[in-house]
Amino acid sequence: MKQPARSHVTGIIGLRIPTNAAPWIIGLMGFLVAFAGSWVPSFWNDEIATISAARRSSAELLDLLRTVDAVHGAYYFLMHLWTSVFGFSEVSMRLPSAIAGGLACTGTVVIGQKLGSLFIGSAAGIVLAFLPRMAWAGTEARQSALIALFAVVMTLLLIRAWTSGRVLDWALYALCAAAGVYVFMFFALAIAAHVIAAVVLRRQVLALLLSSLAAALAASPFLLVALGQKGQVAWIQDRSLLQNIQALAVKQFFYGDDRPTGNLPPSWVLGAVVVLGLLQVGLVVLGLIHAARKPEFRTLAVVGTSAVVLPIAVLLMASVLIQPVYVPRYLTFTAPMFALLVALGLDKVRNLGTRKLAFVAGMVILASLPQQLPLKSLVNEPADTERHIAALVEADGSGPAAVVYGRPEDRDPALAYPASFTRLTDLSLQATPAESGTLWGVNKAVTPAELKHRGTVYFIGEGEASVPDPGAFQEAGCTRIKNVVTVRLRFVSYNCT
Repeated sequence: MKQPARSHVTGIIGLRIPTNAAPWIIGLMGFLVAFAGSWVPSFWNDEIATISAARRSSAELLDLLRTVDAVHGAYYFLMHLWTSVFGFSEVSMRLPSAIAGGLACTGTVVIGQKLGSLFIGSAAGIVLAFLPRMAWAGTEARQSALIALFAVVMTLLLIRAWTSGRVLDWALYALCAAAGVYVFMFFALAIAAHVIAAVVLRRQVLALLLSSLAAALAASPFLLVALGQKGQVAWIQDRSLLQNIQALAVKQFFYGDDRPTGNLPPSWVLGAVVVLGLLQVGLVVLGLIHAARKPEFRTLAVVGTSAVVLPIAVLLMASVLIQPVYVPRYLTFTAPMFALLVALGLDKVRNLGTRKLAFVAGMVILASLPQQLPLKSLVNEPADTERHIAALVEADGSGPAAVVYGRPEDRDPALAYPASFTRLTDLSLQATPAESGTLWGVNKAVTPAELKHRGTVYFIGEGEASVPDPGAFQEAGCTRIKNVVTVRLRFVSYNCT
């Protein structure tokens, strides 16, 4: 049913937004939610992998991708270009994700307008802007926000191809689908979800299948390389189906923070997670019932449900039956369609009265805010961040010193904050990350002779673990001066005279 022309749309909390400007205003809101305070948290493991990769030359980056992290290769090349201009600060590294998140909100508004109504589009964009999963994606230097944007653009291209039926539009859809897979392998599940939706709707299934096949063929060289690097997901915890569902219930949409700190958020934040989850799941159910009675919303309900349910179901089952692969941030590209399903529920609430809509919508936004505080490290900041370790090194003096890393990955603080480590000689380094084609370099054993007469020597290693080969330090006559132990990292200062 064609919508009547209107000069404005009333938002989910009563805001009157000009119709033409609504996507951009809400997109700006999404950008600001993600960008605000993005410079506060320390870089964390995955972001430091991005830094390690982006610092290399193109040839060195290709060498890395032959053995590890091919699944992130396209993003690494993008960040290599970006950082060559804008550098490696927290703001610079995270700004592309905030921009992608804002654009994803803009596109989500347009999808809602095309498949639902002006209200549904604006409501979905605002829900997505504050959704903790999307806010996290827009705050970290990884490709989660970018792949969510790809999902939005691909959906818009599908709507366009369905409407026009032109070969050019189907070709553009295939191009976007293939590019999305290159940016992140699991994006293939978003394409599969579109195929399922087309089958259910009986809408140009053959054209979509042919476009999807073309995308699969174009992406197949990348997929073969990425699938050959299964060791890259070996770190994912082997959990039961119930444990994965519990992670899904909390982190997929309603919390967002994926840093492996073991640092549980305060109870009042967890309370907000529960409230937000109950509210939004309830609105999704209400929205699907609403759509079942409104034929004009059927396409939105089917496309949205398949785009959310199929990727989650596939990764959950693969994790249980084949290999652990489910990580909430891997499915960030489902967030825009989840927001659209929530907006369907808000549209039903709107029919019940303006006051009820304002109350429910206000609760949704308010319940989304507490999660932003630990996400931005404004509360409950982990005590063992890489920035904290770098600060310990800086505070300990300014003269020449040495450092020993227990494992290659313990170089994270030095890769993230190299200025704090310039005065240190890395005694445990056998080959640099670029030389070895690895993310963190290759270690060698450190002998007592290398430690003797070094003066100050720092050991940085795995948290709550004993120092590897403490005999080397003892035999060299080193005296332990400081020992800071956290869940993840250990920082020890020695005097080796």
